[in-house]
Amino acid sequence: MNTEKMIEVARALGPIEAALMDIARSLQLTPSMHDEATRRYEALARHVDRPGSPLEGDVDEVYPSGSFAIHAAIRSKIKRDQHDVDAVIELVIPSETDPDLVLDRLYGAIVNTDDELYRGLTVERNSRCVTVHYSDGVTVDLMPVVRLPATPERVSKLFHHKPESGEAYTKEINPDGFARHFNQTVEISLEFARRFEARRLLVDGQLFASNPVLVEKAATQPMPEHMPLERKSPRVVALQLLKCFRDKRYRKHGDHAGQRKPPSVVMAALALDAPQVGASLTDELLTVATTMRDAIIEADRHGRLLDVRNPAYLPDQFTDRWPEDREAQRLWAADLRHLVDELKELRREGFDPMRVKRVFDDLFGATIADHVLKEHAKAQNNAVLGGASQMTPSGQLQSPATSPRHPAISGVMNAGGLGLGVGLITPVRANTSMGGEIPDG
Repeated sequence: MNTEKMIEVARALGPIEAALMDIARSLQLTPSMHDEATRRYEALARHVDRPGSPLEGDVDEVYPSGSFAIHAAIRSKIKRDQHDVDAVIELVIPSETDPDLVLDRLYGAIVNTDDELYRGLTVERNSRCVTVHYSDGVTVDLMPVVRLPATPERVSKLFHHKPESGEAYTKEINPDGFARHFNQTVEISLEFARRFEARRLLVDGQLFASNPVLVEKAATQPMPEHMPLERKSPRVVALQLLKCFRDKRYRKHGDHAGQRKPPSVVMAALALDAPQVGASLTDELLTVATTMRDAIIEADRHGRLLDVRNPAYLPDQFTDRWPEDREAQRLWAADLRHLVDELKELRREGFDPMRVKRVFDDLFGATIADHVLKEHAKAQNNAVLGGASQMTPSGQLQSPATSPRHPAISGVMNAGGLGLGVGLITPVRANTSMGGEIPDG
């Protein structure tokens, strides 16, 4: 896409759309973070299968699951580049093995070692997985399973055991099947990719450069193992924003203390039920959040708990541990209602920096709120430096060719006479041009 077209795309972005794009960019794992995560869970599998390990010879395969498998992983701590990795480790052991024994053997295979790398790490035995905490804040969850014969591909049995209560059972799951189903179902949008690229070029100071660094068109390039943001489905990016919102609510709000947060896989499955709305990230986020909220309200209206199943294998119930009761699902429904109401109000108001900071601090956290304002300022500054534009006392961009009686709404003119709203004030319009699928990565 040429520069003039990019300017047109950037001009079409509304202020809250641009802000949500800036948040989404800050949440992404970098290629190096993705590669390091892959190396870690693969190295863990080899370590568990090493000579002398309690599970020597019992490790068949390891593969990513959860958000990592559907390209929806986010940085859990942006300042420290922390993130969580979920991986399934398939063991060749009898499926009727006691769950307590399976989890203990996996835990022992990691901690009982002379390897300095693993001996110095914090390892936590949980009810369904073993979590390894690395010094940089990254965690890897290894969930042991056994593949079940005569079932759809990769249907497995997980092992659940809680030592404090003695609760123990096994459960049929198919995380790989869900990941493949999700990746094949969500749609990508070339227009969505163009919007993100235009915003990136503006904030990074390249939009007016003689040779801007353009990203290859998503529709013509094979999908890499690490998926750049510009190639992700709007649905995936909206899901990432919702996860960030969820994490903040359950970490910072007193009425959420001690509550189990809605699992990411439940959110991903419900996101598939939302209608397609186009290339607007704001519209996508509002639609997915509303779909989740309405599903909970419908269940609660009938006096039952939300029941979400794996569409790739219906016996696999995603909501077997959350919600624990109707109060738990009502809490999340109220959160979603709050998110939707606040975003709609912001979109009506435009970009008032102090209002945006307060709302985004509430929704996503202080670090992200500050990031949004910094990216906003960078976009303004780069637009001024890149074109014949002026800055009004209020901080808005204005074309010098505009009459003082009819000021442009945050506009800048390039040499060709194209107005650039730079995603600050111009109202957003949804574009419904959709197409393509994300291949199984």
